[in-house]
Amino acid sequence: MTNELPRIDKLYDLSGQVAIVTGAAEGMGREIARYLAAAGADVAVADINRPGAEQAAAEINEGGGRGRAYDLDQSKEDSVVDMVSAVRRDMGGLHILVNNAGIQDREVLENTSVALWDKLQAVNLRGPFLCVREAARVMRADGTRGRIINISSMGSLHPIFEGLVAYNATKAGINALTRNAAFELAADGITVNAVLPGATPTEGQARAPGPPVDEETIRHMMPPLGRAGTPGDIANAVLFFAAPGASHVTAQFLVVDGGHLNR
Repeated sequence: MTNELPRIDKLYDLSGQVAIVTGAAEGMGREIARYLAAAGADVAVADINRPGAEQAAAEINEGGGRGRAYDLDQSKEDSVVDMVSAVRRDMGGLHILVNNAGIQDREVLENTSVALWDKLQAVNLRGPFLCVREAARVMRADGTRGRIINISSMGSLHPIFEGLVAYNATKAGINALTRNAAFELAADGITVNAVLPGATPTEGQARAPGPPVDEETIRHMMPPLGRAGTPGDIANAVLFFAAPGASHVTAQFLVVDGGHLNR
């Protein structure tokens, strides 16, 4: 043993690793992709919005990182399979998967249709399951002790406002997916964790159809730390789980909500 201090930069060095970030054309996904690229990863920017994905990848490249855009409609199995296969072929492997893509269509319980329920299940739960399955197949085949990080929600643990019955149900499913996948993949050294954002305004959230959120509800949603979350707050949490320093952490949930659940 020496007196040399730990190399903190090495604990967060992703050089030589390939990461897929779904839903990375904008919002939290875009910032997550930027953070992983800044740590040295080659990033596959996967999104149903191809022009947005191309722009996000271009910004990573212009900033000195390495990014590449891929088409992804994660509600369709073939699209997920093709995307993961293409990333492995084009970028030489797969070390990190960030399941960020999702939608937040809202409706109060008694007005929630089967069509709305099924749409959210397809995008927010079946899609991430497919991504985890395909990533696990690649990581196991290549002997990669990879990292899978799922983006869930604070709402999966406690309801915040009306209209999110279907959405929060999918995110509770993400929590179960995370723990069960972590259990099955641990023997291969693959970790699976989840980040649970609190109120974090994004472009997609602002566009989501459903009943408007009134000003009193918005005030109630302000966490004890006094501000809403930012995409960078979520990207920091993802980077922790993806980094070498978190190699002994799996099946965990990290709530990033400014202390909201501690009220």
